[in-house]
Parts: sequence; structure tokens; C-alpha cells
Amino acid sequence: MALGKRELAAAVAIPIVLAVLFLGPPVAFNALVGVVGLGALWEFYRMAEKSGHPVAKALGILYGGLVLGDAAILWGRFRFVTPSGWIVEVAAKERPGGWFALALLGVGLAAVAPLFGRVPPAAALSSAATTAFGVLSIALPATTLCYLRQQSPRSVLFLFLIVWACDSGAYYFGRRYGAHRLAPVVSPKKTWEGSIAGLVTATLFGAAAGTWWFVPELGPWRGALVGALASSAGQVGDLVESLWKRGAGVKDSGVFLPGHGGFYDRIDSLLFAGPVVAAFLAWS
Repeated sequence: MALGKRELAAAVAIPIVLAVLFLGPPVAFNALVGVVGLGALWEFYRMAEKSGHPVAKALGILYGGLVLGDAAILWGRFRFVTPSGWIVEVAAKERPGGWFALALLGVGLAAVAPLFGRVPPAAALSSAATTAFGVLSIALPATTLCYLRQQSPRSVLFLFLIVWACDSGAYYFGRRYGAHRLAPVVSPKKTWEGSIAGLVTATLFGAAAGTWWFVPELGPWRGALVGALASSAGQVGDLVESLWKRGAGVKDSGVFLPGHGGFYDRIDSLLFAGPVVAAFLAWS
């Protein structure tokens, strides 16, 4: 049977992501996160404009790039080969003061964004808030992927598979048995039955992953809890993006992957589930 555009795009994209994750240095994966995160941020700003909220896109992308770039360096390791053949590995140290300075810079950029965007005074407050919110809701949570990569490639794959298990369980069970609409105005095809099935599937996977190769440091019970909480957060993230798209009157956030939509469509659940997984692993 011939592959459709959706299946073909996934067949190409998934091996590339996994190769960068497992075969490349941390900074390579972090750079990929930065590219995808900025692409999603740009799509969010486009949807905001279609919803009637003017945005200073250039400043927003600049600040989002600073946030993601700092995370890529902070949680990345760089390897250099000297002329004599020695391999030197440099790992950046955590700098809490640097993050505080970056946050203050973001406040300033958001405040002046309407001036650079030539926004009418009546829409200035909306423009500043939307510009800042895009970075806070997309670029900042995307940095948790960089943190997870520093822990291990398995931690990132664990996050991916939680979201995929939830999506698969929700889709197939909801398609067959779904009868009660979860959010009829925002996402008419989603059902309570599918949502619960996705939760159960991700919880079972989390329990197995906590026992086996992925995150054995969690154990089965904590793994199950991570699966339940992260998948629930991911489903909320998917509904949040559906809300933005509904307000903008668009079906997909972009057209980057045929059959899959844009960057934001691909990472909306990860942006909510990632911080949950990162928090558990940080405190384990």
C-alpha cells in the first residue's frame, strides 16, 4: 500500500530526530530544538495577528532565540579536537544570575515591542502581552528538552513516547468508542473516552518505562505517575493550541510537514508535558 503524505513525512522526520538525539552531541539536538522552537514561535505570532493581536515578531523571535540559545549552551557539551589529537570536552556551568538577567531583558523587550512594531496606542498593551506570552509559552518550555537531553537521550525518548502513546490510545480508542465530546467548540473530534484511553495508555507505558531501560531511576510507580501527569498536561497543551487556531480561523499552525501541519502542531503537547517529565527527573 502506498504511503500517504502524512506517513511519508513521519517516516523521514522521525529517523532524523532520533539520529540527532542518539548519535549527535547534546548541542546538536539542542540546536534542533532551537530551530523547531523558533518555527513554532513564528507560527504562534502569525496566528495571533490573524486573531487581531498585533505582534512585534522580529523582537519576539530575537528574544526567543536568546532563551533557546542560552539553554542550548547551558545544557550542551562541546567537544574539540586539538592539533595534537587530544579531545577536550567543555560543559557549560549553570548560571542562575544569567537567567535572571535574561528575564529582565525580556520584560524590557516586551515593553518596547509596540514601538518597534509601529502598533497603534490602543493596541500597544495587547501587542506587548502577546509578544511576551509567545516566548513564555513556547520558547521557555521548549528548553526543558535541552535539559532532558543533558540527562540522557533516553529521557527525551521517554517524553516522546509518553506523548505518542497518549495520542495513539486517544485516537484509536476514541475513533471506535468515542461518544462524548471533550471540547466541542475547540476540538470537536476529541472525546472523553479517547482522552481517558490516552491517559491509561501513557500511564501503563510510564510504569513499564520506569521498570525497564528508559528511566529505571523512577521505578514503576513513579513512572506511572509521570506518564499520567505528563500525558494529561500534553492533552491540555493540544487543546490550548486548538483554541489559538480556532480563534485565528486556521486548521494548522503552518505547513512545514505535509499532513502534519506546522512546527507548533508537532510540539504543542511536548511544551506542556516536557516540564512535567523534567521536574520529576530533576527531583529523582
